[in-house]
Amino acid sequence: MASPALRKLLALLAIPGKLELGPHSTALLDELVLAARAGHHLSVIILAAALVDIIAHEGAELDFSDSSFDDAPDQGYGVSMLRAGERRALDRLRAMRNRILHYQGMGEGFGTQAADKSYLADQAEAAITALLPLLELQESY
Repeated sequence: MASPALRKLLALLAIPGKLELGPHSTALLDELVLAARAGHHLSVIILAAALVDIIAHEGAELDFSDSSFDDAPDQGYGVSMLRAGERRALDRLRAMRNRILHYQGMGEGFGTQAADKSYLADQAEAAITALLPLLELQESY
């Protein structure tokens, strides 16, 4: 059964073309959904953190020269438009991703106990939840 955050993500993706993402973001988002459905919690966290960086940088490559916006972004749309709590959630996501990728001794979630699996499931849920506001800013209208 899909978690609440995954259900929200799937609802956002249910309408083809609803999100304006580049090919890199789209590929990683597809992988994130597959990983979440399969219960690959570490992969979900890593992919969600990567998506944050990619969405911010893919948007920077857009041509806003003919834009009616006076404040066309130089780093892409998204992160700068998030509220403080949403940015803190992305900071926590990056910290978790760093704990996974940069070994600094045994940490919570890396053991074989049920509590470790539960912790990682909670962290994967938090990763998707942190990503959702940034994805919602990529909606096309």
